[in-house]
Amino acid sequence: MRFSILGSLEVYSGDTLVTPTSPKLRHVLAALILHANQPVRPASLIEELWHEPPASAATTLQTYIYRLRKKLGAYQRAEEEREVLVTINSSYLVRTRADQLDLNLFEQLSRQGREALQDGRPEQASSLLDEALSLWRGKMLDGVSVGPLLEAHLVRFEEARLRAFEMRMEAGLQLGRHHELIAELKALTTSHPLHEGFPAQLMLALYRSDRRLEALEVYRSLRHRLVSELGVEPSGELVQLHQTILRADLSLNLPSGNHSVVQLRSTPAQLPVKAGPVMHQERAVQLEALLRATTSGRRGSSGPRVVSLHGMAGVGKSELALHVAHQLRSHFPDGQLYADLRDLQGHSVRPFEAIAGFLRAAGMQPERFGRLEERREWLGSWSADRKVLIILDNAESPEQVLPLLPGGRDCVTVVTSRSRLAGLRDEVALELSPLSADEGIQLLESLLSDGHELPDRELAEQVVRLCGHLPAAVCAAAFQLSARPQWGLRDLADWLARSEGRLTFLTSPDVSLRKSFELSCRKLGQTGLQVFEQLASLPETFTREDLLVDDDDADRALKQLVECRLLEEVVQIDDGSYRPAYRCHELVRLYARERLMSARDAYGRRVGLRLRPGADSFRPLSGLTVPGSGQLVME
Repeated sequence: MRFSILGSLEVYSGDTLVTPTSPKLRHVLAALILHANQPVRPASLIEELWHEPPASAATTLQTYIYRLRKKLGAYQRAEEEREVLVTINSSYLVRTRADQLDLNLFEQLSRQGREALQDGRPEQASSLLDEALSLWRGKMLDGVSVGPLLEAHLVRFEEARLRAFEMRMEAGLQLGRHHELIAELKALTTSHPLHEGFPAQLMLALYRSDRRLEALEVYRSLRHRLVSELGVEPSGELVQLHQTILRADLSLNLPSGNHSVVQLRSTPAQLPVKAGPVMHQERAVQLEALLRATTSGRRGSSGPRVVSLHGMAGVGKSELALHVAHQLRSHFPDGQLYADLRDLQGHSVRPFEAIAGFLRAAGMQPERFGRLEERREWLGSWSADRKVLIILDNAESPEQVLPLLPGGRDCVTVVTSRSRLAGLRDEVALELSPLSADEGIQLLESLLSDGHELPDRELAEQVVRLCGHLPAAVCAAAFQLSARPQWGLRDLADWLARSEGRLTFLTSPDVSLRKSFELSCRKLGQTGLQVFEQLASLPETFTREDLLVDDDDADRALKQLVECRLLEEVVQIDDGSYRPAYRCHELVRLYARERLMSARDAYGRRVGLRLRPGADSFRPLSGLTVPGSGQLVME
């Protein structure tokens, strides 16, 4: 069994990921792994888990330990003789070998790299430290709650990581790699603005690259920041380096013969962490097979260069793409790039901006290139002979995607979008649909009971149905239930059965279906919005003739709604002939009703009208047409 904490918490049995999905179980396991082979007292774990421990804290902790022991034991391999999680003298202990925990390997490689640097072996030090830092996949224990027991350890190991970066930069400078180190040192200086070690190394690298003015500007900026924010001057060593650069002192030059032609390969790892259960197992297998086909080891293999995942909002496209991407990171040794093509306000990100992040991750300076074509050319050149995976999330058009495709035949791009994007070359498209009842129940079980079967399958199926079989809605419902310990599945199902407020209830820190539907509606024109609001009063499946809009306008509006995945186009048989029909998802219909009621209320306030109590028809009376086509009565 292998444990990985230098990034998100991951536990593997062979090649199988067996990490618990329950947040509390992950929290307990993280605390025990950070103290691997050391007993941890229950009181320490209780203090870590609860700011104000409940009366049942000890019993609840015992339950967590039992579930962890059962899960880890179920996946323990036959050749592993010792139990992983044990109780010793009323304390809990996770037993690992040095090679089973990535943190142990990082510490070992860092120590060896430091010793090599001290012994005058910079080439070996650089290699060891590069290997040590490659074990980090992001923020340590990303996605795991942190209490007082973990906080001190996270700070300590982040400092160890920074020290490893410093030593690797020092080894590179000794080897004469100053040109190649500048981009990385600039990034480290920006991300750690009050750290004096990285600016000093950057100044030296710039000076040796005949960029003395830039080196002096680094010092000026750092001094201004330290004085204005902390009221202190730079350290004596930094001041001395500054003076030495001003004098162009020969001591700053490399000794003769120390110039190395070895270049650092930039291996960006931009994949964000998406912790949680795997959904759409069949599609996950397909996507993994498609990506493996391109990374089969043969240059110029016949696998697809673009794989697109499309489907309605909340169906789990991003989660699936990132899950498979993390699984196959080792198949793309030259880097993994990621861009969300929709910003926090829901607006499209221009290719010119998105490609800048790729170039920075590859060690280039996008500011040097003022045109999109220049940036695209450099990305193509950099990726031409590399195996790189690119994830383009929330794409809206082919024009947004095409400039971001890599140039190498051994690179693959995964694109997620609401509708299929026409015109992407060498593309394989996979559509994601809402979950089946069984898939939805499995997802709910993994979220609520760490994969164990729920006691009432009928209630679980009802919850999944009320969530519209959407993974995002099921995850939000599970979050709301976990936030209410006094609730059971019956309470959850009863609450969801009330249509008013269901979209408000189906939210979590990561999920807002109302926001997702709102973003889709932004693309609609006036007629499209008018038709969308009519969905509240139409049957689940309807035809164009059911709409209160002219035929030509209806056709355009329906096409828009289908493209935005607010409607699904189906075929209806009428008197033996086929004709197009349309189906609306239940949660989309609820959002349409919200918009309709909001439009009617706003109109009523403006013109002094009131809604007829109990009115359930949405057709206008006496030819009166208002936004949303609501039925209104004069005051």
